[in-house]
Amino acid sequence: MIKSIEEGRKEDGNRSIADKIIKRLHDLEKTVQNNHGRWAWELLQNAKDSVAGADRKVSVQIIYDVEEIEFSHNGNHFTEKDIRGLINQISSKEVEEGEVSTRTGRFGTGFLTTHLLSKEVYIKGIVETIGGDLFQFGFPLDRNGKTTVNLIPKIENAWKQFHTSTENSEIDKYDEEALNTSFIYALDSTEQKEIAQIGVDEFTTLIPYVLSFIPEIYSVEIIDKVRDETTVFTNDSETVDGFKKITKIHNGKTTIVRLLYATNETVSIAVRAIKKDDDFEILSLENVPKLFCDFPLIGTENFHFPIVVNSFYFNPQTERDGIWLMGENDAEVIENKDLLEQALVLYKEIINDLEGKSFKNVFNIAKTKLPSTDEKYFDPEWYIKYIQVPLRKFLLTKSIVELEDGNNGKLNELWFPLKSYTKETKEKLWQYTSDLFPQAVCKKDILHNWID
Repeated sequence: MIKSIEEGRKEDGNRSIADKIIKRLHDLEKTVQNNHGRWAWELLQNAKDSVAGADRKVSVQIIYDVEEIEFSHNGNHFTEKDIRGLINQISSKEVEEGEVSTRTGRFGTGFLTTHLLSKEVYIKGIVETIGGDLFQFGFPLDRNGKTTVNLIPKIENAWKQFHTSTENSEIDKYDEEALNTSFIYALDSTEQKEIAQIGVDEFTTLIPYVLSFIPEIYSVEIIDKVRDETTVFTNDSETVDGFKKITKIHNGKTTIVRLLYATNETVSIAVRAIKKDDDFEILSLENVPKLFCDFPLIGTENFHFPIVVNSFYFNPQTERDGIWLMGENDAEVIENKDLLEQALVLYKEIINDLEGKSFKNVFNIAKTKLPSTDEKYFDPEWYIKYIQVPLRKFLLTKSIVELEDGNNGKLNELWFPLKSYTKETKEKLWQYTSDLFPQAVCKKDILHNWID
């Protein structure tokens, strides 16, 4: 071996790795305002993927403190390919020819998005070698640096620290219940702390949906030391009477989070509901992403499908803020469109099942506006023809409008006054309608709001 050529080969490899990392981080920093919470979903995705294909579930813990945030899980240990993927930023999720992947991750640079939180992370875990030996490790991964010259020594240092940490650290047994894997992010700036808090809040709000969609995740514990709060979500994967139930324990108080749920095993749909006496109230989906690819596609809050849709088989855009829906011959677009059409079938089944039952505020899942999304990736003609028009025709025949007498009326048998009428006209119409057609209007408080 000619030493100088080998050293040059190694230098070329490090330069290529550093260039890719710098470019990707530069692109990500432009999207930070829309991706404050993405770090948490990427880490949860890694935890879920670690048990892909295994007959076991994963539990997760997040500890948020003033100076750092730690994400830990008890998923499967690292492989040699995982370590190379982390340090050299080469995908460890590549699928061999003919192999069907059960992993959500599609992009080798996905882990880099966690550096929107902090570019300094300490990684601890257990790695299994090709020979089957197990080693504990811990090393810092520092992505600070705007140039290749700055970053290459940090890549080399990560390798050095990793190898040093595995010296004399071989273990005989792997405890599957222990939180063996941890990612600890340093929070040095005010901006980093804000991103951490936004991510924790977003995670806490949306995790019931994720748990309902992913039975492989058993529990999530969020320890917020900044607010002195601890919240644990536990996944009961059974569906009972059309509901998924997630147990939530917040500072010792237990409640049940209910999600109205339906699935055909390829597509799932859900919406949160609360129980009040003998009735169920459907909660608003405002500010909730409408599309999930196992995990929320942040940016689809205004997609306006009437209910939350999840599919592992969605083909998301690179930044996971939408799905491809433009193009007639693109295989990924065709698959996405088919999945939404399947979701519409499930939605109709849920609405049919709700008729005659004690559900309130069904209007929260009866919105049919066109999605507000990037026109470059969206086919409005297809959506109108195959989603919006069939959806509206279907809803018009359903008894989902709450009437004053406690019954429900069909949309095509009711009349809703326009908000553009003058207040004087509204008051006359209200009086006339109340006297002549007491069964043909919505609740009085709604009409009073309309008048005012």
